[in-house]
Amino acid sequence: MLTPGPQDLRVALARYADARIEDARRSTDATVRALEDAAYTLCVMTGTRAVPQALHVADTMLGLRATVSPALRRPAGTQPDDGLLTA
Repeated sequence: MLTPGPQDLRVALARYADARIEDARRSTDATVRALEDAAYTLCVMTGTRAVPQALHVADTMLGLRATVSPALRRPAGTQPDDGLLTA
């Protein structure tokens, strides 16, 4: 199975959330179809067959990638700069 990139996964999650909200607000044939399409895409991307599992897997996949780029890490022994001046 190919692993989706974090940005693609976030887009799929947002599309699913938007479709759910729109369908809950005013359900039509189009909103039902959009929700089904978004759910299917999310399941395919996560290798699951049901939306609850797809959401769990997507959260896990994004959590595993929540690492800071080495270029953005603070050098060892330095303090974070909170932007506050001390008197």
